[in-house]
Amino acid sequence: MGRAILGAAGEFPALRFVGAIAAPESTLIGGDAGVLCGAPPGELLITGDLTAVLARAEVVIDFSHAEATRAHLNACRAAGKALLLGTTGYPSALEAEFAAAAREIALLVAPNTSLGVTLLLELAGRAAAALPGFALRILETHHRDKRDAPSGTALALAAALRAARSPGAQGAQIPIESRREGEVIGEHTVLLSGPGEELFLGHRAQERAIFARGALAAALWLAPQPPGRYAMRDLLAGKTGT
Repeated sequence: MGRAILGAAGEFPALRFVGAIAAPESTLIGGDAGVLCGAPPGELLITGDLTAVLARAEVVIDFSHAEATRAHLNACRAAGKALLLGTTGYPSALEAEFAAAAREIALLVAPNTSLGVTLLLELAGRAAAALPGFALRILETHHRDKRDAPSGTALALAAALRAARSPGAQGAQIPIESRREGEVIGEHTVLLSGPGEELFLGHRAQERAIFARGALAAALWLAPQPPGRYAMRDLLAGKTGT
């Protein structure tokens, strides 16, 4: 995702990259981030020191690893910098820390930064509410190396369906079927089954660049926002505060 984001940077001239972060033990440390994504050499060297880069940044885009989420959240909170978190698979216990951080910084947690998936979440919720007697099910497929299953997007879809059926309540669990095969970037389908008919709502990612474009658009929007907890749907709705 880091390479995809750098590759899509030219579509967002209002953004300027001031740092590229990799794990401290990465063999990429010290390398040129531009060269890594097929561009001419530049001045954006890869570093493992997020704290040093934060002094020059307004917003951080994090697509790293769930094990680093807490440290990155704390670093952004300490520096007073906005954070777009695209990492999935983090422990649910972090939700309390997200809530605390959102009182001090603009925080956008996005299990999927695709604008199409963002709309799918809204449509799925509306369909579940409009068809209360229909059974709900989610199918998701990703490449064989994806770490988490179900995917963060599938879990977000399930949460949207539960909220539509039982506002303010936990609601029934939504069955999720997860497949890990080949090089599939990401496919998600919501099935609503009723007597004699089925409704399918779905999204298929054909390239990783869609997530990069969505993340860059969201980062540009998030940077000037006041402290609060945001989601990708807020970008579409133009929300400016919690």
